[in-house]
Amino acid sequence: SVHILTRMMRRTLRIVLVVLLAAGAIAWFSLDRILKSTIERESTASLQLATTLDHARLSLLGGKLNLEELHIASPKGFSAPHLLELGDVNLAVKYRQLRSDPIHVQSLTLERPRLVIEQSGGALNFKKAIEGMPPSQGASEKPIKLVIDELKMENAQVVIHPGLPGLRQEITVLVPAITMRNVGSGRGAKNGAAIKDIAILVITALAEKAAQSDSLPAGLRPFLHVDPGQIAKEPVKALQGEVGGLLEGKSGLPAAGRTPTPPKR
Repeated sequence: SVHILTRMMRRTLRIVLVVLLAAGAIAWFSLDRILKSTIERESTASLQLATTLDHARLSLLGGKLNLEELHIASPKGFSAPHLLELGDVNLAVKYRQLRSDPIHVQSLTLERPRLVIEQSGGALNFKKAIEGMPPSQGASEKPIKLVIDELKMENAQVVIHPGLPGLRQEITVLVPAITMRNVGSGRGAKNGAAIKDIAILVITALAEKAAQSDSLPAGLRPFLHVDPGQIAKEPVKALQGEVGGLLEGKSGLPAAGRTPTPPKR
């Protein structure tokens, strides 16, 4: 009877463990779905452009968040379905930081970013997108903000459609790796950068890097430059570090692989 009881206890224990593991897996997959939905909703609201995401995966061991195939739609009136596509987005972030404000991210790596540039009605798509992003101060809900120690863009492409001055056929520019540091943080303040601020930084950096390519007609290059004064819709002091430097026209576009000089205050 003792042996029978022992076997029953072992069997019960195995059943309990299987149930607990199954429940844990279901809860974890549910968290991934919640993250995916939250990222799509917050990005769409912040950018005023439809944003879709294929998958969001939070590491079981913690410390890593992977986003697969994040797509930001083009503004209305443009032919390309997406203004910006990101193949993989990898964040090194601690689980407890996901509820912090701002969220502290050790590193953010954008794999295979693809920016499409086209003109319609005399306007460039990426400049119209930036102009259409609402200021954070007017938001009905407090936006998610990030402080990023290091932001990298690797294997990037900028695709420029024909129709711009001097361009008769589509050009694809391969952009060298870009590294930026201290995005959303600055001297004496660490209030973070909103999603739209990071999007502005990424889009502008890619456009500026493409403008430096020898494969572009010289007359086209000025069209890819963004005047920082045109995109500063709120006090520059609200955006620290790299983003603040971009809006002030001081430091926002570092050379590939180089650590940028912090903006002078």
